[in-house]
Amino acid sequence: MYQDITTNIFSKNIVIEKGLYIVATPIGNLNDITIRAIKILNSSDTIVCEDTRVSKKLFSHLGLEKKKNWLIYNDHSSDKDIIKILNELEKDKIISLISDAGTPLISDPGYKLLRRIRQSGHNIFSLPGPCSAISSLIISGLKTDKFCFLGFLPKNKNDYVGTIRDYAQLNYSIIIYEKSKRLSLFLETIKENFKCFKLAIVKELSKLHEDFFFITEENIDSFLKTPKKIRGELTIIAELSSSNEKIYSDQEIISELKKLKPSQVSAMLSKRSSQSRDVLYKRCMDLLNEKFLKR
Repeated sequence: MYQDITTNIFSKNIVIEKGLYIVATPIGNLNDITIRAIKILNSSDTIVCEDTRVSKKLFSHLGLEKKKNWLIYNDHSSDKDIIKILNELEKDKIISLISDAGTPLISDPGYKLLRRIRQSGHNIFSLPGPCSAISSLIISGLKTDKFCFLGFLPKNKNDYVGTIRDYAQLNYSIIIYEKSKRLSLFLETIKENFKCFKLAIVKELSKLHEDFFFITEENIDSFLKTPKKIRGELTIIAELSSSNEKIYSDQEIISELKKLKPSQVSAMLSKRSSQSRDVLYKRCMDLLNEKFLKR
């Protein structure tokens, strides 16, 4: 039976429609790839990838033909790169779009390219496959009926905290990608802003050193006190509730305005308030104007 499948994969008699194929590739274990994906990759005239070095290793592992037209599309790509890909489609080529790992466009570049291809009227096909966000969610033990994918959070600390607080109000499981070196920042943020929470942290899913950590308000302190050697990118599933919300009184805001600028006060207080930075800034300005009018 296995021989029949492999014969079918590499058969030259199978007709494959021309167009762009969005092909999911393994997120760790190189054997986690579908039969259809192997067939399409092997039949493709052009491969669009983030890094040819990474993608060619996968082709070698699978025994696929590497003598193809390789094009790069990543965070640094320009409109010229999109035009190159569109030109290939105009030649009635079979093109596969792949990322370094997982499903393309999920926290990866590509939506601008897909939008242009869609506008040009070319065929676009999606091949389902590995995705660390979904694979981590289903082993987390947290709610799977409603969830929200955020990917990587903003680098600015105020925006980082604000994003988590805003989306926590949805009462969904939240899926976040985070770098291991920022894990302490994430955990401290959760500890400071939420009374109750459940966190599933997944490391190196499907790889040799795969690991899983489950953290709640009950064990977060012990986890932070005994940091583990965690490397690489993490997938975090979070259930957050009962945020430590506070509505600051006018007197509390005025007290801070005596020491800081309105922008600084609003940024600082928004971290521990249910009111946004913009709302607090407006309150600061209103209080200052009111004080000025009373003079």
